[in-house]
Amino acid sequence: MSENTIKLLLVEDQQLVREGLKGLLALHDDIRLIGEASDGAEALELLAREQPDVILSDMRMPRLDGIGLIRALAARALKIPVVLLTTFDDTSAFDEAVRAGARGFLLKAISPDTLVQALRDVVGGSTALRPLLTERMERAPVERAFAATPEPEPLSPKELQVLRLVASGRSNTEIAALLGNSEGVIKNHCSAVFAKMGVRDRTQAVLRAIDLGWI
Repeated sequence: MSENTIKLLLVEDQQLVREGLKGLLALHDDIRLIGEASDGAEALELLAREQPDVILSDMRMPRLDGIGLIRALAARALKIPVVLLTTFDDTSAFDEAVRAGARGFLLKAISPDTLVQALRDVVGGSTALRPLLTERMERAPVERAFAATPEPEPLSPKELQVLRLVASGRSNTEIAALLGNSEGVIKNHCSAVFAKMGVRDRTQAVLRAIDLGWI
C-alpha cells in the first residue's frame, strides 16, 4: 500500500447504497476501504481497532446518525475528518453539519469524480463544502471581478464557522440564533472576515473563500 493511499471508513445504513459506494471507491487505487458500518454506533466500535484518514458517512441513519458520529468523535478527541452524504439540498441540514464540525457536506446526486476528489481534498486539509456552494452560486450568478487581498489573514475557527453559514445563505439574525450569539457579535465577526479577506460584502467573501479553498 502506497504511503499516499487514503484509508477510508464507510458508514451507510442502506446496504444497496453502501455496496454501490464500495464499488465506486474500489476503482481508485489511492483509496483503500478499511471498514464499513451501518450506523455511527457501529463505526465507533470499528474505530477501536482501525485508524482511517477520513470517514464517509450518510447523514441520516438509525441509532447514531452522521451528526451524532461527528460529535462523538469530538467527545473522544478523535480528529478524523468526516464527509457527510445527504439526499436532499437542505439548508438547515447544511447548517447543522457545519456547526457540528463536518469537513464535507455532499449530495448523493453528485458525480463519482466529485465525490472522490472531495475525499482527497479533505484528507489534504481542505473542506468538501464547495460543490454544493458552487451550485448555489451558479443559480444566482454574480460579478466576480473585484479587488481582494492576495494573501488574506487566516480566519479564526469562529470566523470560519460564521463564513460557512453566510455561504449557506443565512442572515446575521439566523446565524446568531444558530450559534447562540447576539446579532451584534455576528456582525462583528462578519466585519472581521471582510477586513481580513479584503472584500466589501458577503457575496465577495463567499466567492473569495471558494477560490481560496476555505469552503
